[in-house]
Amino acid sequence: MEANSAMDRREALKRVALLLGGALSAPTIAGAFSKEMEAWAATPDAQWTPQTLTRAQSDLLASVAEYIIPATDTPGARTAGVHRYVDSLLTHHYPDAEKARFLAGLEGVDVRARVRHKKNFLQLTKAQQLAILGDMDREAYPAQGQIAQAQKAQQPPPRDPVVGPSGAAGPTTQQSPADAVGISDAVRGELRQGWFWRRTKELTLAGYYTSQVGATQELHVNPMGQWKGEVPLKTIGRSWA
Repeated sequence: MEANSAMDRREALKRVALLLGGALSAPTIAGAFSKEMEAWAATPDAQWTPQTLTRAQSDLLASVAEYIIPATDTPGARTAGVHRYVDSLLTHHYPDAEKARFLAGLEGVDVRARVRHKKNFLQLTKAQQLAILGDMDREAYPAQGQIAQAQKAQQPPPRDPVVGPSGAAGPTTQQSPADAVGISDAVRGELRQGWFWRRTKELTLAGYYTSQVGATQELHVNPMGQWKGEVPLKTIGRSWA
């Protein structure tokens, strides 16, 4: 049984690495195969007490993770307990420096919300929350920005600003979250980088696909194994990937 569980986790981590297009961090890999991580989903959420996160931080992380993997015909990240997974991983497997960095990045989500809307993230509307997370995604994965810069370089002068409905947005006077007053240097540093968002995506996917929900309702391993000429659809239940 333990061997099957280890195989399932390897398959889950392979899926996560493929989705992210690269290698996983060492704490994520180590945590996925540890005994401590098996207990994170055993306690119902109402009875669970975070060890590293505060309850407010846990709620914030659960909400962010739910946007990454929302509930559809299968449960989302919150139901799968991704926030509990991350708390256990931070507690047992993250070195102090990376743990502090993750917590600073999480605080930065609220800083972004307060700079833009004078409220914490969980007090915003769904549209406002999505806008903030969209900004974080574009900052962490700037391929679109690079493509836009290359296209602009090929335009005849004057290249900046580009006038018209398809042009880039003009300069903004909105305050940068990293310039907010009253925040620590650690939070300010994370607001200028994309590390937190990339790591949060990694942890959300790893936590989800190694959870009972992810493994039994979402992650379906190739049922063929060895070649089989016919496999009744009812024995699979849904398509595999």
